[in-house]
Amino acid sequence: MDATFIIQLAANGLSVGMGYALAAVGLALVFGILEQVNFAHGELYMLSAFVMFTSAHGLGLSYPAAFVLTLLLSAAMGYALAGIALLPTLNRPFESVILATFALSVVAQNAVRLIYGATPREVEAPLEAVILEWGGVLIFGQRLLIVGLGVMSFIGLGLFLRHTETGRAMRAVAQNKDAALMVGIDIRRMTRITATLGALMTGLAAATIAPLFDLYPNMGSDVVFKSFAVVIIGGMGNVFGSALAGVLLGLAESFAGGLLNTAVRDGIGFTLMILMLMLRPQGIFGKSVRV
Repeated sequence: MDATFIIQLAANGLSVGMGYALAAVGLALVFGILEQVNFAHGELYMLSAFVMFTSAHGLGLSYPAAFVLTLLLSAAMGYALAGIALLPTLNRPFESVILATFALSVVAQNAVRLIYGATPREVEAPLEAVILEWGGVLIFGQRLLIVGLGVMSFIGLGLFLRHTETGRAMRAVAQNKDAALMVGIDIRRMTRITATLGALMTGLAAATIAPLFDLYPNMGSDVVFKSFAVVIIGGMGNVFGSALAGVLLGLAESFAGGLLNTAVRDGIGFTLMILMLMLRPQGIFGKSVRV
């Protein structure tokens, strides 16, 4: 073990963690603003990944063009999700949205299995062959793209939420729906915008991460479980707490896998989630500063 090895683990963990953060932030955004749990979040990621695959292999688009198309269709899926599941359950018991989004996840998963089959698919990574070396540490192009786009997207999301009229209205809804309604904020419109923005972030995660892994119909299950772990560690509904938790989880898994073994790495996320629920149920930052 030497300094180069430790830095390599940190570099790998940072890219993995940023991927976790990108995948989880859409889930945190919907809960933080609407207080609704989206169990179809993993299927949004899966559908976005298959849109990327179809755009690249079915339509023959270049990676940048397929990337843009994936983001647009992901946003459209988020808007549709709001109309189908989130708006009808907005003023209903908490369990209603869980059942509605879970039903959508089952439909989406089986629809993809019917269309594409169960055989894993692949999307070519455009920067797979790009490898940078710095002091003996290898930095892979596609993973560098994940980190770069992740940082820019979180900065952009923060600026949008804090410095635009729509973003401030979303934060007002997060703090108190009744008070927001009294001052003229359209809750239904904010619901659509929140779901669309959350799905857009999920599509961004899929478009950048999908080229690194196989695509299959039930891949969303893995994503949603890991996203829930990240969101709980960061604080339910705290968008930027979830981003930090994702990065920390990626670093923890990288060091656990490199210094211990893969069994410890695979279980560390849920171990941290259980410890957080036992010792600090509100997460790193807590619910009071959600967005």
